[in-house]
Amino acid sequence: MGTRVVTFWGNMKIRTKIMLMYVLILCFSMGISALVFKVINDDYVEGQIGEATVQTVDALKGNLSIIFENVEQFSNMIYFDDNVQTALASTDSLAIDPTINQTVQKSLVNMLLSANYIESVYVFDRYFNSYSSKKIAPIRVDTMELENTGWYQRADEGNGATIYIYDTEGVFSYPTRPEHRGISLVRAINSETDYARLALLVVNINESTIIRFFEDVGAEYGAKYCIVDGKDAFVVSPSDMPEELWDETREVLSETGRDAEYSISGIGGESYCIVRRDLGIEDWSIVGMVPMNNNLPNGSFQRTLVVLFVALNIVVAVLCSLSLFRLIFRPLSQIGEYMAAVEHAEFKEIPTEECGNNEIIQLKRGFNSMVNAIEGLLEKVKQEEQTLARNEFEILQAQINPHFLYNTLDAISALALTGQQESCFRMTQALGQFYRNSLNSGRQIVTVQDEIDCVKNYVTILNIRYDNKINLECEIQDEIFEWKMLKLVLQPVVENAVHHGIRNREGAGTIRIVGYSCDEELILSVADDGVGMTEEKQQEILSGKSQKGKSGFGLYSEIQRISLFYGIKNPITIISEPDGGTEITICLKKLQGEKE
Repeated sequence: MGTRVVTFWGNMKIRTKIMLMYVLILCFSMGISALVFKVINDDYVEGQIGEATVQTVDALKGNLSIIFENVEQFSNMIYFDDNVQTALASTDSLAIDPTINQTVQKSLVNMLLSANYIESVYVFDRYFNSYSSKKIAPIRVDTMELENTGWYQRADEGNGATIYIYDTEGVFSYPTRPEHRGISLVRAINSETDYARLALLVVNINESTIIRFFEDVGAEYGAKYCIVDGKDAFVVSPSDMPEELWDETREVLSETGRDAEYSISGIGGESYCIVRRDLGIEDWSIVGMVPMNNNLPNGSFQRTLVVLFVALNIVVAVLCSLSLFRLIFRPLSQIGEYMAAVEHAEFKEIPTEECGNNEIIQLKRGFNSMVNAIEGLLEKVKQEEQTLARNEFEILQAQINPHFLYNTLDAISALALTGQQESCFRMTQALGQFYRNSLNSGRQIVTVQDEIDCVKNYVTILNIRYDNKINLECEIQDEIFEWKMLKLVLQPVVENAVHHGIRNREGAGTIRIVGYSCDEELILSVADDGVGMTEEKQQEILSGKSQKGKSGFGLYSEIQRISLFYGIKNPITIISEPDGGTEITICLKKLQGEKE
């Protein structure tokens, strides 16, 4: 019997299980609610608390209005100060004139001392020179960002009208106090004669002054007060409220009618009386939130019933949450973890239950099938990429070798005709050795010694053709000469050094090849003293925008070939500057045996 019940429950649809559980929860909650609502007169309690909250918020609004009006009056004192007008009108350079600075500074200091809630005052003239007076100094004022901010554009278009902001968009920063915030009055200072823009005035109000004001008022009943904008973002956040409840609070405020006298809403499991009033500046509002549970009037019996009601509902909610977690969310979370592992290329199957066939189990089985299919496809793609890379290299090599061969044979013919037998002999020998090393019986793997010999033969041929214009220096650790490596790694780099570096400079040039081992890695460096290249050119090469070398086999093709063969993401680095030569470093893995 027990096994049949377990099987029946396991095969039941999750939707049916949730509906059954919530029907039970609803019946239980309705019964408890009916009992509690008969005992407690919620309307009376809400009315009393709502009326008190409205009165408090209206009083706070009046006090804040006085603060903002005073700040505007102080800004008018600077705006209409004849000395300030004259000084700012005379600015004509990017440098601050000491006389102008002294005149403006004097007015700013007077303003700063007029109110303890003003923390700093800034004036930015037409050349973005900064004049300031402050109690709490920003660590950095980024005038370069000033013109790019939205509030600068608003103030510029406002022709002297005041605007208020709470986000300076990076102009003012406090690295040592990242939590520091403030409200700023911003307005353009225009000439009283021709109304031309002279400067920008920024008055920063210390947010902590307003927060302390709110805390003093709300301390007795645990009330919380804040200022929000039209999108319900916090201008001044509610103090003593955990940040994890801020999003929930903003969501509740967005649902609260602006014209309502007050409303009752739940935040973080606690019921609040919420009052919202327009501040009269920007689209900001002051919001008061008074907890209902701390203000229930008269009688411990009512409080006891409320506590029991809350406790019972919490217990029921926790039990239901645990059941839902075990039934739905834990399996889904497990699936999510395995999906996240797939993002990091970890393809693991999810353990599935043998009994039952609900949606979760079907999802797990489908995921496992997908993982197996992806692994097979990835392996197939990897093999195809390696085959494609090998074919592309063979095609490129077929293009490179005839091109180089024809030029060299032409040079040998010329030497023979002019009677330069020794040079003709040396070039013929070098050509034969070069192709013996580069072809290598069709194998991709050679020793470091073979690769160096291939480069030496290549440079020998070029020196005979170009009158010994290339000086080749090799500094290779003895221990790596017999190491195995992918063939034709150095030759394309040396070719680029010759054709794009040394041949474009006056006189002979030097190519220096250095090779050494480092933590089971083979490091090869090719440096030349040619004309070098710009940073932009380096980025073009590394990103594949400049792919073609002299022979058609550019450095980007070299990077792709090495990356696919060795499985290294960035095997090549370039260090160069114009007229300063170029150094290209290649990082390869040590090969264990021959890899074809």
